[in-house]
Amino acid sequence: MNSITELLDLEDSEIFISDTIIDGTKKTLVLETHSCSTFCPCCGFKMHSRGIKTRTINHPVLQDGYELVLLLKQRRWRCTNPDCKYETNEAFKFVNKHRWNTNATDMLIVSAFRDLSVSASFIARKYNTSDTHVLDVFDRYVKLDRLKLPDIISVDEVYMSLDDNCKYALVIQDFYTGDPIDILRSRRTNVTEPYFAGIPIEERLGVKYLLSDMYNQYINYVDKYFPNTVSVVDSFHVIQWVTHSIDMYIRSIEKTIRLRDRELAERKSAECGYEVILPESD
Repeated sequence: MNSITELLDLEDSEIFISDTIIDGTKKTLVLETHSCSTFCPCCGFKMHSRGIKTRTINHPVLQDGYELVLLLKQRRWRCTNPDCKYETNEAFKFVNKHRWNTNATDMLIVSAFRDLSVSASFIARKYNTSDTHVLDVFDRYVKLDRLKLPDIISVDEVYMSLDDNCKYALVIQDFYTGDPIDILRSRRTNVTEPYFAGIPIEERLGVKYLLSDMYNQYINYVDKYFPNTVSVVDSFHVIQWVTHSIDMYIRSIEKTIRLRDRELAERKSAECGYEVILPESD
């Protein structure tokens, strides 16, 4: 195959593949254009070629099991008009200026976010880019309108590592359906405060109950953002707390009894003149 149009599914018929280099599982394609007369867009004078700059571009699409790398031979032009001297580099439609990945990478990044189990850092490593770029691409192409708040909402955290300062994202759910209303990249105050404060007060006044675990920050949402709302700890965490409290009480009783028995054994040993060995506790 020697057609870059077929390879990238883009209309750029001026480009052709001049060489193919295979090193293990890496396939490198050298791309260039045919030499032709170029004129200055500013003054119309003919432009002079100042040589060819080789530019390495990652194209994160596997071709027949190979990792694909593109080498662009990019001509550098200068206007021959001494009063103009406009300079420019040859442009390629499938990659923007100063980018190290093809434009197809953005769509692959958006598609990767469909898997909620992966983090922005994982996607960035996969496509050889930064966490910031990955999040910027998501914000640029994906518009997620917040659903209206019902009268009962649930809040909880989930480990997603979307924010360098906090690994836990905040999930707001509809109590009736269990569907997510919105997901915030962090549960920290600097993220949650502007978000909840930005919801119209009329909508927040309609929330009657807020379910959460016993994390104080969630419980305080009622006083800070939802004046008509009652904070309710969900049954799972209530049972977990009760079970833990009972377990701790039983352990304290066992400790008291073991201490009492040890003291009695030591006293009896002193009185009888021989050592009394207590059975080991489970």
